[in-house]
Amino acid sequence: MNAAAADAIDSALTVLYDLQQANVDAQETADELNKTQQAACDSEIEDLRQIAESNKQSGEDATNHRKYLENEITETEAHLEWIASRRAEIHAREEELQDQRCYSNAIFIRALKEHADGLLAIDLLRNDVLPASERAEAANTELTQIKDATKKLSAYKHLLNQQAIAEFEQLTGHVEDSTDNQKAGLDLMSAGDRAANRGVDGSATMEQIHNLLAKFATQLEEGIVELQQNEVKAAWALAVWLQDSEDELNHLAGEEDKKNTYLEKLNISVQAARASEAKAWEIFHQSALAYNDAIQECIRKGEAYLADKHQREDENALIFEVIKMFKEQTSSLARGNDAPRKMNTADKGDIASNTAAAAKAAGH
Repeated sequence: MNAAAADAIDSALTVLYDLQQANVDAQETADELNKTQQAACDSEIEDLRQIAESNKQSGEDATNHRKYLENEITETEAHLEWIASRRAEIHAREEELQDQRCYSNAIFIRALKEHADGLLAIDLLRNDVLPASERAEAANTELTQIKDATKKLSAYKHLLNQQAIAEFEQLTGHVEDSTDNQKAGLDLMSAGDRAANRGVDGSATMEQIHNLLAKFATQLEEGIVELQQNEVKAAWALAVWLQDSEDELNHLAGEEDKKNTYLEKLNISVQAARASEAKAWEIFHQSALAYNDAIQECIRKGEAYLADKHQREDENALIFEVIKMFKEQTSSLARGNDAPRKMNTADKGDIASNTAAAAKAAGH
């Protein structure tokens, strides 16, 4: 091989080796850059993820706060409705009790009058009629009074002890059923005689009648006291209820004012909460978009790095093949010179072609 050909081959190989080394150096630089970019991407993605998560939590907190305010509005409105219903219930009950009280008062007055009339009938018998009946000269008008008084007293039997009434009727006989005033008077005056015929002292019988009348009077007087006590108790209970109801109505009025004030504040707050919620979710969506964009940008950089790496690997593989081919042809030429043998035209063409290919690769 002559010196010119050897120099050409050396020059071509040098170019190829330089190209190969340039790709190796470029790949090492790219590897370092990729590591730096990957670390930066990981850090940026993590930061953006945390920001997005924080913004998401802010959005959820804003939503929960808005829901809380809306629930408070619903409960406050329901409580105001209950206050109105309770107030109406108290007023209706008050009217009902007032009506019942009026009716009870009328019943009380009627019962009181009935007891008083019974006492008058007893007083008439005890103080006027019976003393007159004991006088032998009793007139027909007095006998009529005896009958009327006895009948009148029988009208109040339901207010008296029934056993005592039966005893009284037995002692007085059938005066109240007699239509003959004279006979009625005689029957009453002879009540003692009838008792005497049964072996009972007549004066004792009249005393029993007076005692029964006194007992009836006591029963009616006690009944009046009981009626008055019951009336006082009923009036007291109504007064207590009215006082309690008034206190409750005052409390409800205060609660209503508080709830209405609270409701006004809630209605203002919920509008602000809805605006804050919308803004919070908008910020979250923006941060989520930035997070996704950062991921896509890191993927793009990684794909670009791999594409460049593959291209350099392909180039170095090609250069390696060319170097290998040059070395094989150089070895062949060297063996030919040692034979010795002449280089034919085809061999010259191969060398020239390979040298051109190497030069082209160098230019690439």
